[in-house]
Amino acid sequence: MSIREQIINADDIDHEIIDIPVWGVKIEVRSMTGRARTRLIKTATDNDGQLDMETLYPDMVILCAFDPETGEQIFTQDDRDLLLSKSAGPLEQVALAAMRISGMTPDALDAAGKDLPSTEDDDSSLS
Repeated sequence: MSIREQIINADDIDHEIIDIPVWGVKIEVRSMTGRARTRLIKTATDNDGQLDMETLYPDMVILCAFDPETGEQIFTQDDRDLLLSKSAGPLEQVALAAMRISGMTPDALDAAGKDLPSTEDDDSSLS
């Protein structure tokens, strides 16, 4: 078998099961394909070249969250607003797991010229 055939035939979609206690569920998080990742970064990048978390997090959850028992995708694009109305903590937990297993580390994003917004200076969570 040629190297090309080995690459084409490789089962290279990573996955892991994560527990979301506040939702009372376990979710299978799968890595994105190259095409899905490229499209996501393109749609989640604002005019200043920064990642828009209001786009990135729900889209990561939509793309990468699967039912571990059936293997079916849990959400569709129609669920975007619903996801944005849910608690930020579990949404971020799923999104960060998807980013990690999809190779979207802060270093990788920086190399692509996309900066994750810092939450340290964000006082919108202060009450």
